Amino acid sequence: MSGVWQETISKIENGSGGTKLETLFDLIAALDLEITVTERSKGISDGLEDIF
Repeated sequence: MSGVWQETISKIENGSGGTKLETLFDLIAALDLEITVTERSKGISDGLEDIF
């Protein structure tokens, strides 16, 4: 349904890096899902290193 090869889907499911954003969008669309981007909560982080 997504037009993405099964091998690619398997790599994504197993956490392999290097997946193109376009591929993820294709999969999300095929699953009839939606992505919402919101501002991160401020939390108690002092620096950028603490976010990741």
